[in-house]
Amino acid sequence: MASSRKLPLSESDQLYDRFRQLALVRCQSPARVAVAYSGGLDSSVLLHLFARLRAEQAFSLQAFHVHHGLSAHADAWLAHCAQVSAQLDIPFSSVRADLSARSGAGLEADARAARYRAYADLSVDWVALAHHQDDQAETVLFRLARGAGVQGAAGMPVQRALAADKQIWRPLLDESRASLLCYAQQQGLSWVEDESNARQDFDRNYLRHAVMPALQARFPAAPAAIARAARHFAEAATLLDELAQEDAGEVAPLSLDLARLRPLPPARQRNLLRWFLARHALRLEERQLHLLLDQVLQARDDAMPFLRVAERSVRRYRERLWVAILPPQVQSCVLNAPGDLPPDWCGELRWQRRNGGLAEGCWPGVQVRPRVGGERLKVRRGGPTRPVKDLLQEAGVPPWLRSYWPLLWRDEVLLAVAGIAVAADYQAEGGWWPIWLPQGWPLPARLE
Repeated sequence: MASSRKLPLSESDQLYDRFRQLALVRCQSPARVAVAYSGGLDSSVLLHLFARLRAEQAFSLQAFHVHHGLSAHADAWLAHCAQVSAQLDIPFSSVRADLSARSGAGLEADARAARYRAYADLSVDWVALAHHQDDQAETVLFRLARGAGVQGAAGMPVQRALAADKQIWRPLLDESRASLLCYAQQQGLSWVEDESNARQDFDRNYLRHAVMPALQARFPAAPAAIARAARHFAEAATLLDELAQEDAGEVAPLSLDLARLRPLPPARQRNLLRWFLARHALRLEERQLHLLLDQVLQARDDAMPFLRVAERSVRRYRERLWVAILPPQVQSCVLNAPGDLPPDWCGELRWQRRNGGLAEGCWPGVQVRPRVGGERLKVRRGGPTRPVKDLLQEAGVPPWLRSYWPLLWRDEVLLAVAGIAVAADYQAEGGWWPIWLPQGWPLPARLE
């Protein structure tokens, strides 16, 4: 008589079972998933796991490869990825990364940034990455070695927003590299080996080859323990973010009210400031953070201190803190009908039909120019001409936006200050009212 006892699952089937439990919820039809497929061991396992899942459940699956062109074998890796994808009946696409413009952050960082830009262009809901537990441990050690705080020590999240309509997803973050290798061997997978992974002049490779083996020799469970610590740090970071939001008093502030910052103890001031800057994708070094706090809180009331960070600046204006892009170098242009401005203006020019807008007779040939200073405009018939500088100030336009605020001209006649005023002699019922929306900046309600 045959035994009814179930045979134990193989290690590879156990891994698939764990993956399946995580993935089924996200991969409901019509979900669209792209696997970031380099051809290496980790992404090869991830692609194979998704191929197995697709046999059970309907969802859209594709493989996506970024060709960095940094290795003599890059073309062969691309061909390998295309071949394996075809064998698994998975649509495959690739893009060549442009690394010609270097940021100064290092080759690893530039290549990573290029990959994520490529991921953001995909028409999918999920971009699945093959980071695993050992990667997480290396990331935490790397960040701690560079002086990371709680947020940095939290490592990589399982899921995070990549764009408004898509998410980064790391389904294997709790799996060890050893378990992925076992899966690949038991399933008979083939993969490529990137020779640069052995170069210890790259920081992460040094941690992988020199630090982690020594650490595991003394503490065998170190990768799992560090990954567990990362989860604790992530919980602490969430609590600190919630505290900062409570201190800010607003759900999603685009500027920070200094009246709420001043009364806080120093540690909560720094926490609130870090949280606010992180919402603008800015992370300051500890020295910069202390400098900014000193400038903001100790400057006289009529001062407008600022700290320049890369291509942006953090500024105080009217008792609020703002993150501003540096004023662009804009060129004058001609509009023959109501329309938008070239991208170098770093903003959007919209138009509404309303009384007091520009008369139809102003078109074509309206010129849009930045301020140069000294411009004046008559807002009311019979009234005085007023300095444009005063109109901008009364409207609450921050000083750093005023230098490239669009002024509309017809030859040498100033027709309008976008969003603020139209010259009295050129107003009409149902005319065209220009609205200027600088990039990333909220404007007072009267300007909208």
